[in-house]
Amino acid sequence: MMSRQISVLLVEDDFLIRACLAEYLEECNVTVLEAESCAEAMRYLTSTRGLDAMITDISLPDGNGKALSHEARTLWPDLPVIFTSGHGASLTCLGDALRPKDRVISKPYPMAHVFDALKAVAADRSSH
Repeated sequence: MMSRQISVLLVEDDFLIRACLAEYLEECNVTVLEAESCAEAMRYLTSTRGLDAMITDISLPDGNGKALSHEARTLWPDLPVIFTSGHGASLTCLGDALRPKDRVISKPYPMAHVFDALKAVAADRSSH
């Protein structure tokens, strides 16, 4: 059992994936903010306090997860990011966007894998 509630920004343009993952994470006692685009994600990033991580799809309608992670880290320098993608090739383009505590998960994924990754990066974050 986690000692405190984790808070995450979930950026996913596919409504079904986003809704299912958000519901699953909330059942696991995670606070989930949902965004379907980079623009919506940036609104949360500029107005929210206490995020433990961001889960973002790499391909988004108004940009991509790699660029979004760079923008997010101008505001939240040590924010862990869990990148997801249904396109294996796009995972290899992350390069300098990946930090040691980040995770990469290919779609389709068991939702428990995302939760496990989230617990791992949140634990790393709370130990600082």
